[in-house]
Amino acid sequence: MPQVNGAAIRDRAARLRAVGDAAVARHLGAQVGTTHPVLMENPRMGRTPQFAEVVFGADQPVGQIVQARIAGHDSAQLTAGA
Repeated sequence: MPQVNGAAIRDRAARLRAVGDAAVARHLGAQVGTTHPVLMENPRMGRTPQFAEVVFGADQPVGQIVQARIAGHDSAQLTAGA
């Protein structure tokens, strides 16, 4: 079987990354306006049951589950509303 051209490999990988980034952005966007239980990993960041990171503007109790209304996202993390 012939080896795949390196340029083709890089092109395919770039296209896969773009599709994956778009899927993550759609998922995060769909969470805006919803409320989730968030397990706090540090005072300002926790994770939803789907493992999405949620960033808070104020300290939360580490190790506790807090309810958070999702106000927005930055294509990588959700942001909790006030």
